[in-house]
Amino acid sequence: MADERPSVQQLFDLSGQVALVTGATGYLGSAMAEALAEAGARVIVASRTLAKAQEAAKNLVGREAGRHLAVEIDHMDEASIESGFAAAVDAAGHVDILVNNGHERSAADWKEVGGEEFTRQLANATGYFLLARRLRDHAVERGVPASIILLGSMYGLVASYPDVYEGLDRPARPPIMRSREESCT
Repeated sequence: MADERPSVQQLFDLSGQVALVTGATGYLGSAMAEALAEAGARVIVASRTLAKAQEAAKNLVGREAGRHLAVEIDHMDEASIESGFAAAVDAAGHVDILVNNGHERSAADWKEVGGEEFTRQLANATGYFLLARRLRDHAVERGVPASIILLGSMYGLVASYPDVYEGLDRPARPPIMRSREESCT
């Protein structure tokens, strides 16, 4: 019976799949693009800077080495999202996997950020939504399944300064911190 189960290598084989990775020239995005390429996917590297995306795509290995692609997508610009996704589909013929990783960083301290900058940061989530919807529509149109991977930060669950919770009694701490404490006891 064990012979009937697919191997781990088969389970992770992405041959014939096309993966669009946003923010693929950054630290985390480039590692994900490399892993997808090694698993057999043809990777479309997306970045706000096309030249950087092209350089990163050129350096990817795997079965599709030399065939990886690059597009320009700025998560903070709806027109860029639309044109970048269309360019990805035009170049590769289809997209099966979306890794929503691109974002615009903020150097502002959470104690000092104003409403305008906070609202601008919400555009990151809007960009994720718009790209996910584009892939969904594309997959439905083709009548095939697709995968959407949305990345977030731990700071969506806890404050960026854990020391803020120092000295507070357990009920005042965020649930994620309380569950960590409980798992350690």
